[in-house]
Amino acid sequence: MGIRRLHGRELRQQFRDWLDAYALVEGQPVRFESLSVRSMNFGQDWRTPNVAEISYSLQLPMAFFLAFLDEPEQLADLVADTQQFPDRTNPLDNALLTAKPADAAAAMTEPVLAQELAGFFAYEALLRWLGDGGPEIEPGYVLNSIDKIVVRSSGIVMEGKGRVSSANVAYQDT
Repeated sequence: MGIRRLHGRELRQQFRDWLDAYALVEGQPVRFESLSVRSMNFGQDWRTPNVAEISYSLQLPMAFFLAFLDEPEQLADLVADTQQFPDRTNPLDNALLTAKPADAAAAMTEPVLAQELAGFFAYEALLRWLGDGGPEIEPGYVLNSIDKIVVRSSGIVMEGKGRVSSANVAYQDT
């Protein structure tokens, strides 16, 4: 499935029959349209004092993650780079060199490699799944971290922190 130029809602439409995708904020179900990713300074502290953080958990469907990895600039480029410039101190490089995956599907059957790939590509995959910019619907949430990643056969689970999108924040926070 070609998803190379798709983002956000347009991308999610390609996987709308996939029932294993979900999103929770503070343990309550939310629609993906209510989420966005902090594309500038992701993972850094908020510059605005006293921003109330929220906790989120979501699962991206494995079918999406496999299609994402199969894009030429993702797994294939990473494998080529690792073969040309291997770093034996890097767990991802070691997992790629050991497994020698033929494609994304084969890579994700190797537990150590699957976890390393999920960690390496989590932010990019999340940004593609949700799209860049603010949430499409309110109440909305801006995600700012990925603190935990779990690989399941049904998808990639991510947990982290964010904030309510309607909170007044300094320009750098948007």
